Amino acid sequence: MDAARRQEIEERVYAGDRLTGPDSEELAAANDLAWLGRLADDRRAAHHGDRVTFLIGDGQVSDSVTASTDPAPAPAEVLRRFAVARLAIIGPRHVSCSTADHTTALAQLALNFGVDDIIAPPDADRDEILHLIWDAGFRPVERDAEDNVVREYDPPVPLAERRATPQQVWA
Repeated sequence: MDAARRQEIEERVYAGDRLTGPDSEELAAANDLAWLGRLADDRRAAHHGDRVTFLIGDGQVSDSVTASTDPAPAPAEVLRRFAVARLAIIGPRHVSCSTADHTTALAQLALNFGVDDIIAPPDADRDEILHLIWDAGFRPVERDAEDNVVREYDPPVPLAERRATPQQVWA
């Protein structure tokens, strides 16, 4: 994608305009994953701020772009798909990532590529999901299957504050 086309799409994204199907196809083929992630993250932040919802238990991944493919796509391709999904939708709809389908590390990284909702299996550790969201710099908000807020947790401790105390290292 040439610089002029990138600029045009970027201006439309920041104006809140709906992207067309051909726009989405071009974004899906874009080589600059960092640029794509920044656009998707900015759109996510515009609608959801620093909040990331999560559900532990049975839940449908309504806006997820993952599909059962064989073989599984590379992590960079998964992140690209999440970013394009965020950019292709208008409004505060959720883009969800399931930790049953992706590793927790990829789910955490996907939060910077437009994902604003984590769905974990019933046997998932709530503290692990909370720390996954906090460590990514977001405020966890637990929801139920009907998208009602169950509990809103404290915001993450700022990185500077976390680094103020040395980590304990055992030899």
